[in-house]
Amino acid sequence: MIQLQQKPGRTTFINGEEYLFFSGYSYLGLGCHEDFLKLVQEGVSKYGVVYPSSRISNTPLDLYTSFENKLAQLTSTEACAVFSSGFLSARTAVEAVAQQMNVYAQLPVHPASSHHPLVKSIDKPWPQFLNERALSGEYRFALVADSINPTPGSFTDFQFLNHLPSSFHITLIIDDSHGIGWLGKNGEGIRSRLQLPSTVELLHNFSLSKAFHMNAGAICGSSTWIETVKQHINFTTSTPPMPALAHAFLHADAVFDQQRRLLQGNIEYLQNLNATVTFAANEGTPVFLVHKQSVAPYLLQNHVIISSFGYPHPLDNPVNRVVVNALHTKSDLEKLHKLISLF
Repeated sequence: MIQLQQKPGRTTFINGEEYLFFSGYSYLGLGCHEDFLKLVQEGVSKYGVVYPSSRISNTPLDLYTSFENKLAQLTSTEACAVFSSGFLSARTAVEAVAQQMNVYAQLPVHPASSHHPLVKSIDKPWPQFLNERALSGEYRFALVADSINPTPGSFTDFQFLNHLPSSFHITLIIDDSHGIGWLGKNGEGIRSRLQLPSTVELLHNFSLSKAFHMNAGAICGSSTWIETVKQHINFTTSTPPMPALAHAFLHADAVFDQQRRLLQGNIEYLQNLNATVTFAANEGTPVFLVHKQSVAPYLLQNHVIISSFGYPHPLDNPVNRVVVNALHTKSDLEKLHKLISLF
């Protein structure tokens, strides 16, 4: 474990020594972006650090309505409900849908969604699973899935849904925490890659911490589903996200666009550099998987920190991931590539 002594960006300092930082998930690098931080400070001055009120209070901030409307617009959905964390939004999405139908998980799925007593894991091939649902007369159910599996940094292939028999009607709850904000022309996330049949309804759930650097979560979908979500006790009685961050989100479009372009450039640059490194894998996400168990200590000796820990269980074998963000420079990526090539 490497205990940091300050916020990381493209680098961090430990005991006065500078290290390149390729860990964490602040994909757009907003925690070190002056313009974004100024908007946060502006929000603190206007709204304070926290708004300690339940969501069904008789004195809500109109800020949150604007926040939810903008997220709905970003994801091309009818409505949105925001929460104080992605974990809470994921749990609520599952619990709200489970009031109306069975919920199944297409593993691997983040524990916030899959490790829930209301969720049943699919442990067989999809055609066999569908056949069993049909035999039991269950043609309407929900499916939980991740848009991107961050452990290898790979996209989930949803092509299997395109061959769904028309008799089935599925509510697809996608956790898009690792796609929203950076993926797509405007940061709309996995929606930029999805082509779903009309019998599949999307409920778009995500944390805003990975790209947008916000302690917040959201569920976006039809007005009917979001009305159900907003009647759930997890929403009605919880405290909303930090208002200053919501304020910054509403006014940072130019910053988001700039940082998204920089991140895409860094992903492509490191992909090209690593084209001949057979043990470094990437699918176009900010996460590069390195198939060498001892690479993390080697890089640390050379003042480079990568993500290396057992997940989702601490006793699992460490997964070595290089996480690129928008702040990294070409020279940073070149140094990393050289070290990995020589390992």
